[in-house]
Amino acid sequence: MNPCTPNLVLTCLLLVLSSAECAAHGEPSTIATSGNPASLVVFGDADSIATLGDGTVLAARAIAGQGRVVAIGHGGFLNDDRGDTAVFLDEQVTWLCQDGASTVWRVPEPMLQRLATNGLDLESIDADVASLDFEFVELVVGSPQAFARAGRLQDLSDWLASGGALLSLETAWGQIQLGHATGTSDLAANTLLSEYGILYTDRALSPGRDGLYTLDAAANTFANSTHALRVLAGEIEGDLPLAARVARQAFAVVPADSTLFVHADTIARNHTDALNAAYASMAGASLKLAEQPLACALFDLEARRAAQGEVGAHPSASAFPGAVPDDAPRITRRVELDAIGGWRSTGLYAAPGEPITARVLKGNADSLNTQIGCWLDPQDFDDRYRFPVAVYRAPFEDGTSTLASPIGGPVYIDLGDGVGPVTVEISGAVEMPRYRLGETDLDEWRDRIRHLPAPWVELESDNLAFSLPAEVVRGLDRPDLVMRHWDQVHAAMEALEPRSPRHWPDRQYRYVAEKKLSWGYMYCPSNAPIVIPLNEAGAMVDLASFDALGPNELWGHYHEMGHAHQNPMWTFAGTGEVTVNIFTVLALHTVNGYPLDHEAMRSDPERALSAMHAHIEKGAPFHRWKSDPFLALQTYALLWHAFGFDAFDRAFRSYESMSQSERPREDQAKRDRFVIQMSKAVERNLEPYFRAWGVPLTESLSDEIARLPTWMPEGYESSSP
Repeated sequence: MNPCTPNLVLTCLLLVLSSAECAAHGEPSTIATSGNPASLVVFGDADSIATLGDGTVLAARAIAGQGRVVAIGHGGFLNDDRGDTAVFLDEQVTWLCQDGASTVWRVPEPMLQRLATNGLDLESIDADVASLDFEFVELVVGSPQAFARAGRLQDLSDWLASGGALLSLETAWGQIQLGHATGTSDLAANTLLSEYGILYTDRALSPGRDGLYTLDAAANTFANSTHALRVLAGEIEGDLPLAARVARQAFAVVPADSTLFVHADTIARNHTDALNAAYASMAGASLKLAEQPLACALFDLEARRAAQGEVGAHPSASAFPGAVPDDAPRITRRVELDAIGGWRSTGLYAAPGEPITARVLKGNADSLNTQIGCWLDPQDFDDRYRFPVAVYRAPFEDGTSTLASPIGGPVYIDLGDGVGPVTVEISGAVEMPRYRLGETDLDEWRDRIRHLPAPWVELESDNLAFSLPAEVVRGLDRPDLVMRHWDQVHAAMEALEPRSPRHWPDRQYRYVAEKKLSWGYMYCPSNAPIVIPLNEAGAMVDLASFDALGPNELWGHYHEMGHAHQNPMWTFAGTGEVTVNIFTVLALHTVNGYPLDHEAMRSDPERALSAMHAHIEKGAPFHRWKSDPFLALQTYALLWHAFGFDAFDRAFRSYESMSQSERPREDQAKRDRFVIQMSKAVERNLEPYFRAWGVPLTESLSDEIARLPTWMPEGYESSSP
């Protein structure tokens, strides 16, 4: 390889001095990309070179055999000239060229010109991934995944180890999302760089402030997870919470046979008693990263071990999901499941650390899975409220599946889609409280089932399933009334708009209570259970909440189910938290019996009209309408007050007859089409009404509905400003 020129050495020195001077004056550099970069994990002899203040690594570099590598979490950094991005990237190419490089592949022309100005002349060659001849190139810029797809990852690896220089640009989460990798474990960049101490995570970082990421030079050293472990072990001084955050990110992706894990295991053994006491105390308080950094970090390591099959009872299980008495009988039970797909309750509960065995007696076992636990929230918090991994699954092999969970949980058979009916025999679990509408005997429920000692309960109908703490049903005499009520809620929403394909339309729709939620007070993910906090579980089974005479405790629960019924064709930007409440109000009105003008509905004609006038007085700014869900709700409320929910039903049904080409996809088309379809449903021209609210509509909109008489809400003209 060609030696670097003296000018190149001088350039590198000046760049390093510039960065050091910047840090010394307390002016951290900034780099930018227009996308959402992936973060990296650094360990061993690798160095973080772009670190945020919380320890998140955007770029890292390492000596790779005889070669060099710089890894960055997004290709957009390469072409962004905001902040110090260009200087930062030029510095990395300079470092990569220290062992000599003159011929490069895929270096952008602006960078080549900048480097030439500083005395580094690089010759760019033109080739695709398949035809690139590594013998004639010293620096490669690009995605390792592209080389893997071309069957050339081993060529890239051999070239790098023998002295090549690689600038790896990989948006890892994007490659996984596109199906080019199943996860971080088989991501091509990680296969290539793991032995050199660099790994990509599957995190998609938020855009930087004003597009810029502010780097913290002082955090670079502590962003190396091997260094962070030494801080946690007390071997060297450092920021303990930062070290814990760095270590736990590493534990999620670093290979289990790495020296990092060996070091962590040694630390864990040296602190066994203190760690177990911290985990057992979680019933009273969460693990605080600021106060218990070592326990927080090694908690995640234990979760990683458990996910890989190293399962024993974990001390935190008594805090969540709860303990199982040692004297509770471990039983064998035959479970018959009908053709309804998805997670199917078995009425059994796996004790922490104890294996259960499921055996298919009748039916097809090919696509079945045994599952323990129902808590899928990612727990993306600094502090720890429960074991980070709370769902464990195992397929059936030769008709048998064996599985254990370190924290235990309800036992399910996941039938997937269209697999049942099946008959399964399960052994090694304990019986848990379970009620199924139309199947469970009420007297047996009252006398025995609700008192079973397992800490969780399953309540079911054909349409719905609830996974709740058992304490909320110990005094429940009529679970049948509970499930009938919720079936009515579901039926009311289903009649207005069926569940979307993204929300298990052919499965039981499940609510799961969770100790700490990652998003909002409650949330409704795609193709996963609705998640509610533990303190809202009791309201779901409180008969007093089921009519207009009792407390209004179910708005949030109905709201989350409503999300499953929203149709993107009539839910445009700014209405995601608005059109959902059409279903909330519908259920409160038709099932609970609240009058439409009741305060529980958060709208009455007078309030809605007043809100409309106040909005118009301010110029009807659409940005405000979009950002205030309860303001925007009044727009829809005036329609149901005037025309009833049947009008929404007619409008929604009208979308079903549209061809694929007619169905709106962009926001403007969605706004226009909803006004047109709703106008036709009520046989009134609603264009002036929506324009009065400030909703942007196209000029030609009135052509389809011009023949209809114009409508404005009663009282609008007389009290309008």
